[in-house]
Amino acid sequence: MAAQSLYRKWRSQTFAELVGQEHVVQTLRNAIAEDRVGHAYLFTGPRGVGKTTMARLLAKAVNCLHPDRSARPCGVCELCVAIAEGRAVDVIEMDAASHTSVEDAREIIERVQFRPSVARMKVYIIDETHMLSTAAFNALLKTLEEPPDHALFILATTEVHKVPATILSRCQRFTFVRHSVAAMAAHLRRIAAAEGITLAEGVPEAIARAATGSMRDALGILEQLASFVEGPITLQQVQSLLGMTAAAEIDALVTALLSADVTAALRAVYAVVQQGADVRQFTRDLVERLRAVMLLKATNDRTLLDVGDDEVAQLSRWAAQADMATLVHWMKLFSQLDAQLRTTPYGQLPLEVAVVEALLTPVPAAQSTVPPSFVTRANPQPVRPPVTREAGIAVSAASTPEVHSPAKSTLPPENLEPPHGSVSSLADSPSLESAIPPAESTSLSAVPLAADPPPPLPAAWAASRQARSPADPTVARAADADMSVLEQVEATWEEIKRDVRPRSPTVQALLNSARPYDVEGNTIVLLVTSSFHKQRLEEPKNRSIIEEVLRRRLGKPYAVRCTIEEKSVEPTDLRSKIREARKDEFVRAALNIFDAHIVDIEPLEPE
Repeated sequence: MAAQSLYRKWRSQTFAELVGQEHVVQTLRNAIAEDRVGHAYLFTGPRGVGKTTMARLLAKAVNCLHPDRSARPCGVCELCVAIAEGRAVDVIEMDAASHTSVEDAREIIERVQFRPSVARMKVYIIDETHMLSTAAFNALLKTLEEPPDHALFILATTEVHKVPATILSRCQRFTFVRHSVAAMAAHLRRIAAAEGITLAEGVPEAIARAATGSMRDALGILEQLASFVEGPITLQQVQSLLGMTAAAEIDALVTALLSADVTAALRAVYAVVQQGADVRQFTRDLVERLRAVMLLKATNDRTLLDVGDDEVAQLSRWAAQADMATLVHWMKLFSQLDAQLRTTPYGQLPLEVAVVEALLTPVPAAQSTVPPSFVTRANPQPVRPPVTREAGIAVSAASTPEVHSPAKSTLPPENLEPPHGSVSSLADSPSLESAIPPAESTSLSAVPLAADPPPPLPAAWAASRQARSPADPTVARAADADMSVLEQVEATWEEIKRDVRPRSPTVQALLNSARPYDVEGNTIVLLVTSSFHKQRLEEPKNRSIIEEVLRRRLGKPYAVRCTIEEKSVEPTDLRSKIREARKDEFVRAALNIFDAHIVDIEPLEPE
């Protein structure tokens, strides 16, 4: 005869024996003591958290023979024992996964009309309720709404979103939560002691973490270990059997990340692989550990952490050392690896790339936008227009005709400059064209902004402008066009990487550590995190894949070059200045409105 499984053998027989779900236990106990038990209940929650066990306890409680209602179920009376052994004819358990049809529902409806044979109430426990067909649900509606006085329905499901709202509204709903690591570890110790199983220090916690809140899974793992191991069960045996990673490797990797030690971080990943552990599970454990550090740093509340007391000290040290933005960046980075590690043919490569990227790529941060002073230049002709220079950025557009102001002939040219920070170009306007006649060689900057002429320029600014030679508009136009292509590549970078994946998953993984950085004519420059990525991406076969995807995206061929040296943040040459200027939201608005391009950048007015 087959031995009984631990989770069946140690199924709770009374409310006092039940582990966790205190909110459900207290509510049902009060209902039983006050004789206010409902006619239909719905138990929802993940697998292995006690839904079916609670349903059987409720079936016992409504039929228990103990005279004290508050002590029900007693677990020792005749009916309690019969229900526990599964031989009570008035407690019917039905698996909806194998009884999905409307005929099964009709059979319940027909039988529920008959009074119970022995017990006080007839109880129907329908497990995996979401598997019932729509017709079966509809057939049960009336019976669930107004069942006979002697009938009680208990529905259990792991996927409550699949249960129709008409069913939900007719039931009292209880949501079951996952068990905590501490509660599961304590329960495992009690069962192991009763079964004569010796557990080394840390084994119950390791089993509880592997079970992810499911008590049934935890007891199944314990039973498997008891069959696998002779003598005391050690932590190493648990890790070997379940493919788990030792906490030492996770701690080593977190410490290396916080210390920005790439070598130590990659060695930790290598050690995990050498153990034959599941890299996906290791990555999940790493994300969970980083989450614990984030919660402790953000709240300093230990009650939010589902960890043992021995781990809190280490987490506190990490929290003091870590930066919140960096922690969030790392969690986003590593939490996205699960699907890649499941499908990649390259083993631990995605994790190694992510580790290097986490340490060598700067944390994304919001860039503050300081609107500079700029002017626009209007010219409807396709030929290069003359450029009016103002404080800030000169923008040449092809959208509106130039206008002329009579004030230009009476005021010196120096006094026609607008004050610092003003915009001297106006959009195309019919009323403006009719009010001000056009002239051959004039500028919108010649239109006075007020009746009185603006004040003269400061002497220092005027001197600096006279000493400065104007930029070559051809060079500026080329730089502006390059930056426009760069913005297009940046905006579609994620889509470009997705297009690369069908051609080569390896190249896509390498591109996760690269980003568009510059455009030089017909060459797109990628900024990578290390010389390793630069060498691999510039291999002819890999580079040709990227260039083909870019050609399809941009409509013309572009070469690809990689660099690991980021330029100075402070722009010095014209290309860098144009690149920084295009990041400003006001400049982008002007470029879009006037279909313009930047032709020069001039120094701001000194304070």
